Amino acid sequence: MVPRADATPDGRTGKELYERRVNWISAEMREDARRFGCRFRRASCAADGSAFYALAFWRSREGGRECYQKWNVQNEPGEVAIALDGDTGLVPLP
Repeated sequence: MVPRADATPDGRTGKELYERRVNWISAEMREDARRFGCRFRRASCAADGSAFYALAFWRSREGGRECYQKWNVQNEPGEVAIALDGDTGLVPLP
């Protein structure tokens, strides 16, 4: 899943969306994500703060949905989520 958002309709920037997650993600949320099958999750913002990007790799879409529902993770206004299929790369995930 690749969520991406520019500034939201209420004026929050990509950097603000990123900083919200830095402050929101707790040790408990990380542990639940592992339990629900999250193998990889990273978030960042564009260098100029104009856009937010995140990448998550779940064992199953259902596990990702369950975790997001438990923690009430919702798309930000204006955010677009893109589901990806397939997995190839130089280094395998653990």
